[in-house]
Amino acid sequence: MTLLSACTSTEQGTAVAVNPTVDSSLPGSATPSTPGSPGEQPGVDVVAELSELLPCEILSDEELTTLGFDPETATFDDVGLAYDCGYRLPGGGSPIMAIQLNWQRSVDQLNLTNYTVEEISVGPLRALRIIDKPASEHCQIALDLSEQAHVSIFVDYAETFEQACAIAEDTAAAVEPSLPRSSD
Repeated sequence: MTLLSACTSTEQGTAVAVNPTVDSSLPGSATPSTPGSPGEQPGVDVVAELSELLPCEILSDEELTTLGFDPETATFDDVGLAYDCGYRLPGGGSPIMAIQLNWQRSVDQLNLTNYTVEEISVGPLRALRIIDKPASEHCQIALDLSEQAHVSIFVDYAETFEQACAIAEDTAAAVEPSLPRSSD
């Protein structure tokens, strides 16, 4: 199993799409979200812009190092189930972190039945903090970009869910300024 398959599988700790037979990054029908959210850029085609981004190029080596991750450990995954980049700590230890781009599902399309979810903000963006029920060493922050696009930060194998969420929130804050958003 590769590093990233664990981050995007349907195993406990990762929110999955409303369609229970597929991962959250697979195509699905759009559901409306609330237009006019803070931080939106009118006229921006989020789907097109997000689909052109490379997840391993969103954060600079300096930003990754500041977050505690080794830029040299970047592992790109584009196997059709995920479009993300995973990172490890220097020396390869845990926790691991992945940045997943999804221009085919909004945060409102995630099936969060088996998770504890809290609405938060990351910069001007609406986001969800998603943790296992019961809480474990995993945390996901899903950033709402448009009615059919979001970016998730996954942190797995931390010592506690609090540590996983702190790392995920710090990473989300570093990623947020580079993300497109729209009012459509």
